[in-house]
Amino acid sequence: MKLKLTLIAAFFVQIAFAQKNCNELYAQKFTKQQLEQDIDFIKDKIVNAHINPYTEISKSEFEKKYTDIRKSLKDGMTQKDFYYLAKPLIVTLNDEHSSMSDFCVTDSIKRSMKVLPLKFKYENGKMLLTENYSDNKLNIGDELLSLNDISINEVLENCAQTIPGVKEERIPTAVDRFWIMINKFCYFITDDYNLKFKSGLHTLVKSISLEQLKANASKMQPKKKEDFKPVDYKKIKDYAYLTVNTFDDRNTFTLEEWKTKFDSIFAQIKKDNAKKLVIDVHNNSGGNSAVGNLLINYFSDKPYQSYQGKWKKSKEYADYLKSNNKESPEYNKIKDGDYYPIHSRSIIAGKNPLRFSGKTYVIVGKNTFSSAMMFSVMVLDNKLAEVAGEMPEKGHPNHFGELINFQTPNTKLDFRFGVKEWIRPAGNIVPNKLIPTKTIDLNNKTREQIVEEL
Repeated sequence: MKLKLTLIAAFFVQIAFAQKNCNELYAQKFTKQQLEQDIDFIKDKIVNAHINPYTEISKSEFEKKYTDIRKSLKDGMTQKDFYYLAKPLIVTLNDEHSSMSDFCVTDSIKRSMKVLPLKFKYENGKMLLTENYSDNKLNIGDELLSLNDISINEVLENCAQTIPGVKEERIPTAVDRFWIMINKFCYFITDDYNLKFKSGLHTLVKSISLEQLKANASKMQPKKKEDFKPVDYKKIKDYAYLTVNTFDDRNTFTLEEWKTKFDSIFAQIKKDNAKKLVIDVHNNSGGNSAVGNLLINYFSDKPYQSYQGKWKKSKEYADYLKSNNKESPEYNKIKDGDYYPIHSRSIIAGKNPLRFSGKTYVIVGKNTFSSAMMFSVMVLDNKLAEVAGEMPEKGHPNHFGELINFQTPNTKLDFRFGVKEWIRPAGNIVPNKLIPTKTIDLNNKTREQIVEEL
């Protein structure tokens, strides 16, 4: 069993997010006027800058939701109180990149935080146990039916209401984060969990501290997790196997450094005289799509069509571009609220003496997301290589993107969403999913085993 320890680490970062003094902010009480200013701020930024805030609910429904929240505001509310009222405006954007930072908690609360020591996955409409870090004897794979005598479907429906993103992915996300959601974001259970499983097992699981959870997880992990490698190359038989785990160009490598990396790797591939190439992005959560476009030039000389879409003009995003020295004169000419069209371009491959000319496979998986998905979709739609692996669990080929960030002036909650809409080269096809042409079960597979499957 492997607990995603990075998830636990991320939680500590998440609950503190960007706030300078969480301990003071946690207990601070705000006036009704301050809270009204903040909810007006959130609403105005969404209406002004989001590419299309009315995909899940209509404009009138959005206005009603905003009005109902505003009427619920009272003097003396804390940031946490405001968070739960305001977050539905972000949730219903139906934007898989949208988010609102967690409400603030003090250091003492973080130290005493208790969680459910179990992990689950959502599969075929069922909530299945995958990891057990409690003292209870439980069956991995058993289906959870109820929690504290509440139907698990009802529990998940309620918890999913606090999760931004695409509507159909909220329940699977609630299941994935259930260990922390059930006490911090919905139902607020911090002591005992009365669980009923399909096997007939009815048991009481006690919550444990985050520190104890990490300690229990460490004991049960015989293998040390490998350090994260942005990019890695290995020759396997007559295959060149290139793993690219990110397209980040801010915190990992600049675009020029990515080019240097690819130059070095593809020079080695040529030297190794590999006959086939595998580009593995099944754990790539994205970054800058320009890195994926750059990579295509190393294995395909075919002209291909790029993504298309539209870009909403707003003063907010124009100011953001100006502050980052990325002004677009054409964008600035457009009236606020109108859309700048992003036309699909025919991209012609430039000369590249290091380009691989043999059979190429792109491996996608459950964690392929954002610009890594865009890269894979362009390869698939333009038939640049064979796409194999598993359908990603989250994200869609057609989606909102290009994020803008804001912070409420009084309660200091960070939130973000997309200002662009991206449409794949093949257009608005149904279902809106990345479906590989060759299915390979990637669960616990080594690179050598994936090559055998190919």
